[in-house]
Amino acid sequence: MGAISLPPGKSGSDWISDIEHNGFAVIDNYTELPVSLQLLAELRAEEDEFRKAGVGKDQDYKILHTQRGDYIKWLEKDPRRPATNEYLDKLNELRLELNRHFYLGLQDFEAHFTRYPEGTRYVKHVDAFSTDDNRRISVVLYLNPSWYPGAGGTLMIYPPNKEAVSIDPIAGRLVVFESTLEHEVLPALFERHSITAWLLRDLRFF
Repeated sequence: MGAISLPPGKSGSDWISDIEHNGFAVIDNYTELPVSLQLLAELRAEEDEFRKAGVGKDQDYKILHTQRGDYIKWLEKDPRRPATNEYLDKLNELRLELNRHFYLGLQDFEAHFTRYPEGTRYVKHVDAFSTDDNRRISVVLYLNPSWYPGAGGTLMIYPPNKEAVSIDPIAGRLVVFESTLEHEVLPALFERHSITAWLLRDLRFF
C-alpha cells in the first residue's frame, strides 16, 4: 500500500477533531523556531548522558540495534534547561486538554530527548506495551531546523484500514497519536532530534 504525504498541520481545535476521527493529529509551529533552537541546544548540551534505547519492558527489555537505532535521555524538570521545563508544562496542559475532550483519565506523562544518528531507524511498532495499556497517547515534538525534502527520518503512521501517512520531522511540528497505532521512523540522512513523550493512564512511581 502506498503512503500519502500529510498536508500542513492544524491549529486551534482542529487537531482534537483529527484525533477523534483519525487517531492522530499534526500541529505545525507548536514551537516557534527560536524556541525549537533553544530546545535543541539544551538537548545537545546533555548528549554525553544519552543511552542506547531498547525495546520491550522490564524482563522483556532488549537492545536490538537493527530494530531501534536511537539514543535517549529521560527528562525531569532541571534548572539547566528552562525551555525544556516550559515544554514539560505544556505537555501537562495537553494532558488536561485531552482529558476534557475524551475523558481518558490521563494522570501523568513521561518524556525523553531523542537522537537518531545518521542512517538509523525504528522499525514498525506500537508504543503501548503488550503487558499493560498505561501509555495511551504518544507525543513527538521535532527539533530539526535544517530538515529538507528527501532528508529521511520521516515518521510513518499506519491507521487501520487506511493508507499509510508520511510526516516530515520539521522543527516545531508536534505529532499527537494514539499509542496503539502502528508507526515507524525511516532512516535519516543526518542526525534527527526530537522530544518524545507519552501521556499515561496511571501515575508514575519511582
